[in-house]
Amino acid sequence: MTKENPSKKPGKKSWGIPKQPSTGNEKDGKKHFLTQEQLESLQKKHQDKVRFSFIYFNREHELFTCGKAPDGWFLVLFDNLKEISKLTKNEFLFNQRYKNHYDTHQHDWDRQDKTRYYPLPKGMFEQIKDDCWQFRLSSSNGRVHGFMIENVFYIVWLDPHHNFYPDERFGGEQYFDAPLTPYQELEIEYERLKEQNASLEEEKEELYQMLEEYEEKLKEYEKKLNDKVS
Repeated sequence: MTKENPSKKPGKKSWGIPKQPSTGNEKDGKKHFLTQEQLESLQKKHQDKVRFSFIYFNREHELFTCGKAPDGWFLVLFDNLKEISKLTKNEFLFNQRYKNHYDTHQHDWDRQDKTRYYPLPKGMFEQIKDDCWQFRLSSSNGRVHGFMIENVFYIVWLDPHHNFYPDERFGGEQYFDAPLTPYQELEIEYERLKEQNASLEEEKEELYQMLEEYEEKLKEYEKKLNDKVS
């Protein structure tokens, strides 16, 4: 015969802390915050090819204007971006072969002056602070700085002169005027021609005035000459 549990009152339901729903990722006996599907999605992202975005690209900072970068430097940049785009995120960031070649590593923001913090909204910068990376184009061609979310590398600064980590042996920080866009060059040429035209107009007016004065003098001379003859 089954004995009733005296601690339970008849007609009352026993309440307890509800169990968390299974994540589907507890086969190893451990509880995880991510489901197996989410883990597989993250792993897949690490196997996707690297892509680049310029949506947060900035060239207003005085140290990263790309000023005085030779035309050939931009070819080196695009060649490197092309080759990196053939790699997975894992290969690019963690494979020793490519890590040695591109010298990929994260920024130590605690050792950096705040003037070198990425020019992003404060809340956003705090969010991506631990996902900031840099890589070199070559030992003499500078570096690229940005942050990586999933397999997308968001380029923030191009650094052909190694200004993020300046070395006094090579001149330290280097400041150059930003290069001009074709439109800006046309604007400057337009203003130059406008000023030149204004100057020529003034010169033309002066010449016209001189011509009128000479014509008046010529008329006076002719009149005097005619008076003498008559």
